[in-house]
Amino acid sequence: MQKTLMIMAAEIRTSLRRKSFVIIAIVAPVVMGLIALGIGLASRNAMEDTLAAATAAAAVAASRPAGYVDSAGLIRILPADLPADQLIRYDDEAAAQAALHANTIAGYYLIAPDYVQSGRVTYVTPEFRVLSDRLDAGLIEHLLLANLLGGDAALASAVQQPLEVRTTSLAPAAAATDESWIGEMFPLFMVLILYMALIMPGGILINALIDEKKNRVMEVLMTSVSAAQMVTGKVAALGLLGLLMTALWLGVLWAISSFGGSALAIPAGFSLPISLLLWALIYFLGGYAIYGAQFAGIGALAPDVNQTKSVTWIVMMPIIIAYMFMATSFSNPTGPFTVFLSLFPLTSSVAMIGRMAATEVPLWQAVLAAVLQFVTAYFIIRLTARLFRAQHLLTGQPLTPKVFYKTLLGRA
Repeated sequence: MQKTLMIMAAEIRTSLRRKSFVIIAIVAPVVMGLIALGIGLASRNAMEDTLAAATAAAAVAASRPAGYVDSAGLIRILPADLPADQLIRYDDEAAAQAALHANTIAGYYLIAPDYVQSGRVTYVTPEFRVLSDRLDAGLIEHLLLANLLGGDAALASAVQQPLEVRTTSLAPAAAATDESWIGEMFPLFMVLILYMALIMPGGILINALIDEKKNRVMEVLMTSVSAAQMVTGKVAALGLLGLLMTALWLGVLWAISSFGGSALAIPAGFSLPISLLLWALIYFLGGYAIYGAQFAGIGALAPDVNQTKSVTWIVMMPIIIAYMFMATSFSNPTGPFTVFLSLFPLTSSVAMIGRMAATEVPLWQAVLAAVLQFVTAYFIIRLTARLFRAQHLLTGQPLTPKVFYKTLLGRA
């Protein structure tokens, strides 16, 4: 155990010296998170100031009644349910304008002479206020309807609000979708984060192993540690760094959803489910154990980086397929193919998180997928240890997918 921890510590120190990893995995998410935080806070302060000023102006305007000028001669009855002090009648527009300039009223309605034919009513106000200009439109509408309907206030109310529509959905509550951009893109963001977190540490691990082979460091290490300790230490080290990368990028999503606000058109009620974040970390660990072990085997067998491309592409094929198909599976996250991808150990890291972000997944499926991942990872790590025992014999031999899998299965 101590030797495994020593290998982990050395691998972490080496990886943190790589500028590309530090920039993409640590600096980029931190900077983006700070930018989202700054935009959100600045927008929130500006919005609060604007809303406070608008609300104050609306309160002042609402404290004054509105006037009206009946150029059509329709209003002869004042309904009993209409507040008498909220609408003041003026004989002509000149009188209404004088009251408006004296701040006696907030504005006045000018009913067109041909209102019956055109339905035209003009509201005059000294300045435009989004929150207050149309506050009394319902009153003048009710007044006009009551007079057009012969003074029947109850009928006027029914005509004014003819429908009371209630919506009942047959779909489960969890299946409801968020129509905002972040609600639509959130599953894709989650899948992309897991995809990057699986691929990037794996590439670093391959390069590190090949460098150690060229510098003969691998031979020295193999004289004092077992193959299992070597594989476990290196895979665990890059796994921890990948976990850090995943956590930071998830933190960016949290910062954007929590502080982006109206500046980024994020609905007020949107938030990241904590359970989804925890499952994302679990599936990352299982997925990286599977692919990280295979990357370690590639690094152990490959004489140089150029010969790893074809094998790496073959190893990553399942996760690439899952990523490509998940983008089109969000519309049917409970379909048979999507469910299969989410349960299959080689694709569940990406597919299951995509499903969880798009819909509610039964708990037994989530647990089963995680168990299958870790069981698969255990056997792959054991198989990969063979490659470290065989790598001294295969140094310099061209690496092909056939050679890799034959050696992995002990048939080389």
